[in-house]
Amino acid sequence: MMNTSRKSALFACFSARPAAPGSTGVRAAEAGNAMIYILIAIILFGALTFILARQTDQSEGGSLSTERTEIAATQIIQTSMQLKQAVDQMLYSGSKPDDLNFVTPDDEPAFSAAPNHHKVFHPAGGGVIINPLPAQAINQVSNDPPARWYIGRFINIEWTNTAQQEVIMTAHQISEPVCRAINQRLLGNPTPLPATVNPRSILISGSVYSAANPVTWLNTNCPTCQDKIAGCLVGPSEVPGANIYSFYSVIVSR
Repeated sequence: MMNTSRKSALFACFSARPAAPGSTGVRAAEAGNAMIYILIAIILFGALTFILARQTDQSEGGSLSTERTEIAATQIIQTSMQLKQAVDQMLYSGSKPDDLNFVTPDDEPAFSAAPNHHKVFHPAGGGVIINPLPAQAINQVSNDPPARWYIGRFINIEWTNTAQQEVIMTAHQISEPVCRAINQRLLGNPTPLPATVNPRSILISGSVYSAANPVTWLNTNCPTCQDKIAGCLVGPSEVPGANIYSFYSVIVSR
């Protein structure tokens, strides 16, 4: 029977037994592999985060662009309605279509010279204040005339009731997206109305550019415009290969 001292010595011998050869290296290798996996996971997570952030930015940018287009289209439509309401009130108050005067505050001293009650933009007349076209709506391809609002009584439209001149308001040289947004709202179809002539010739008085208006806006000048009192059309400009998009509103139809 083994005495107590021998048992203690044997236990001490087993307790002090060194680790198996190579065991420390295995644990180090396992720790190194784990670190590599962690680094790979971090890199993949960073790449995924970047891709998702980029897609979100692009989505938000597209949404913002669409929102701005819709706002610009709404502003243009509302401005034309504002003018029409003021002119209708002037006609109700006794002005005749041929009495309407479109001189602006920029045209002094004519703007201030009496009488003023037939002046659309004078406080004693229509009192209309027109804001400039929204910057995001403009796409100017020609400066003859430049992109802006125009209003006048200078042409007869063939599909109206008489041969007298109509009063037309025009947002000249707007962008295609804004044009399409306008037509979607007004006509239920975003397609620009195709004109066979330069839009300026039928939508703007020849007194402000270097050409002349025809006497009549013929149905053949814009076949799909027929019977539409407002809409956005597209037509060729005097710049080769460049089209112009312009919104029109017939303020007084005769």
